[in-house]
Parts: sequence; structure tokens; C-alpha cells
Amino acid sequence: MKAVILAAGVALAAISSAAAAQTIHKDGMTAQEVVSWLHKSGYKAELTKDSQGDPKINSAAGGVNFAIHFYDCAASRCKAIQFSAGFDLKDGFTLEKINAWNREHRYLKGYLDKEMDPYVEYDVNVNAGRTISGLDDDFGVWTGMIDDFTKYIDW
Repeated sequence: MKAVILAAGVALAAISSAAAAQTIHKDGMTAQEVVSWLHKSGYKAELTKDSQGDPKINSAAGGVNFAIHFYDCAASRCKAIQFSAGFDLKDGFTLEKINAWNREHRYLKGYLDKEMDPYVEYDVNVNAGRTISGLDDDFGVWTGMIDDFTKYIDW
């Protein structure tokens, strides 16, 4: 009897572990899957389209609005997403400071628009064996780095 209970416990642990790992489809994610993932994580997600008609999601974290852009798409599935946020500063930002950010920080790349306002982006692959927990980790990097960046630019 103990062996049956032990075997059942091992089977339940394996099922639970597999559910927790929740693999992303090999061809990537749909925009609606990303919306659902954000909602389950407690974030707003407004599905729109970018200027080329591709899916785009508007969201926010830590008081910062950001967009999610989709790349490497076939049919409705996309193999990569990009988190992006821009900051409209009264006096703009300097090239030296954005270059210093890029030299001193990993993951979030920054650049300046034509008005010298800073933008940051973070690219994430969402195919080839990726899991939802891995995506959650990437999102934690994004939100943590956004917090660091807003302090850096005195937002």
C-alpha cells in the first residue's frame, strides 16, 4: 500500500512539475497568448496594431507605460517579442549619458530619438523550448531594469 501511495505521489509531483514548466509553443506565441499571460500576472494589456499592422500590446509596470512589439512572425505565432518604453523629457537627454547606460548595464539597450528623449528596449525569444517561467523571469528583468532606468534619467 505504501508503494502505491508513494508511486501516486511521484506521479502527481511529475504532473505538477510539468504544469509549472508550461512550455511555450515551438513556433512562439500569439499576441492573445501574451495578453493572457500579462493578465494572469496582474498587468493590463491592450492589444492594438503598430503602424505596419502587426500586433502590439500596450501595458504598464511601476508607473511606466511600455509596448510589446512582435517579431519573426509566421501566421499568428511570433518567435520574439520586444519590450519598449520611451520617456519624454523636458530638456532631453545626452548622448554621453545614454552611452554610459549602455556600457554599464546589461540587457536593456538605450537610444535617443530625434528630440533627444531616451528609449529603452529589451528583446526576448519566445520559441524553441522556452517556458512561461522563463518568460516570467525575463519580465522581471525588464521591470527591474525599467525601475533602474527611470532613476538614472530622473523620471
